[in-house]
Amino acid sequence: MMSTLYKLHDRLAQIAGDHECGRSSQRMLSVQEAAAYLKDLGPEYEDVFNTSLLWIFKNGKDVGIRCVGYGPEEDLTNITDVQFLQSTRPQMPFWCRFRRAFITVTHRLLLLCLGVVLVCAVLRYMRYRWTKEEEETRQMYDMVVKIIDVLRSHNEACQETKDLQPYMPIPHVRDSLIQPQDRKKMKKVWERAVDFLAANESRVRTETRRVGGADFVVWRWVQPSASCDKTSVIPSKVWQGQAFHLDRRNSPPNSLTPCLKIRNMFDPVMEIGDHWHLAIQEAILEKCSDNDGIVHIAVDRNSREGCVYVKCLSPGHAGKAFKALHGSWFDGKLVTVKYLRLDRYHHRFPQALTCSTPLKPSDKHMNSMSHLRLRTGLANSQGSS
Repeated sequence: MMSTLYKLHDRLAQIAGDHECGRSSQRMLSVQEAAAYLKDLGPEYEDVFNTSLLWIFKNGKDVGIRCVGYGPEEDLTNITDVQFLQSTRPQMPFWCRFRRAFITVTHRLLLLCLGVVLVCAVLRYMRYRWTKEEEETRQMYDMVVKIIDVLRSHNEACQETKDLQPYMPIPHVRDSLIQPQDRKKMKKVWERAVDFLAANESRVRTETRRVGGADFVVWRWVQPSASCDKTSVIPSKVWQGQAFHLDRRNSPPNSLTPCLKIRNMFDPVMEIGDHWHLAIQEAILEKCSDNDGIVHIAVDRNSREGCVYVKCLSPGHAGKAFKALHGSWFDGKLVTVKYLRLDRYHHRFPQALTCSTPLKPSDKHMNSMSHLRLRTGLANSQGSS
């Protein structure tokens, strides 16, 4: 019987292998075909075929031959239900196995590459969206400044020429600021600027007026009172006092380098105009006005941390600037300072190698310090009263 099983197993494995390799459409043999095959081999195989078939059916283990009914998923309850015999271990030549393995590996690599490409595409799209959002925010703030300038100029013209209406239709302001070919592209920026003015600008009032026989939503510039004019000269970017006192825990005892890295001086997304970095430099010089050793200042305009780099004549001057700046409040942000190696500073700013002339504030009024002077003056007046 075992010899019969071996012969039958080899034949079924060969047929299944040919099917897997694409050389034959036949996957299994019917019981009659299997019996005929064994009969051709010799009468001794034919005599024990039924016994071998019964042993395969009742064994219940994977012996390399599987009994199949009319359907592949049909449950067999009796030996008479067996219609086909199928090999569970196809016999394939080396090149066929190699080709199948190569196709499988290639398919999985393609899926992996597709997944990597998809992830990279998603990350690139997200980065593009973030960059575009930051650019639109910057354009929106620039547009707000332009709108305010137009309304303020129109208000001044109305005071000189009484024939002018003290308001401007919003579409007219848009048409004066945005070229016709750019209006579709700048539509979102304009709408965000309009919403920002409605929510955050108290000097611009929105009204509905009839202009040229049609109703328009207009902007009116509300002239501030005299008392407001006096307080408005105080700039928004000012030093606002010390957050904590410096001691050994938060201040190095001695400086070994003349270079500093200052953080949280600005937010690049919120800055407006092309020359805002000059105001940052001026504020640092005003805060360190008693320090005659600052020779170079560089504002990293794209830094998300609001970084400014300062080089001094000596480590002593750098230590003095450290104590003046570290732990101070500036424009609502807590400024922190750390020392930076001289070689790293020169590697980033080669032009600082030849800088030796001390920098001084250009404005004698010290605008960035006015908030501190005003607060000190109020405290003194309250104390004297």
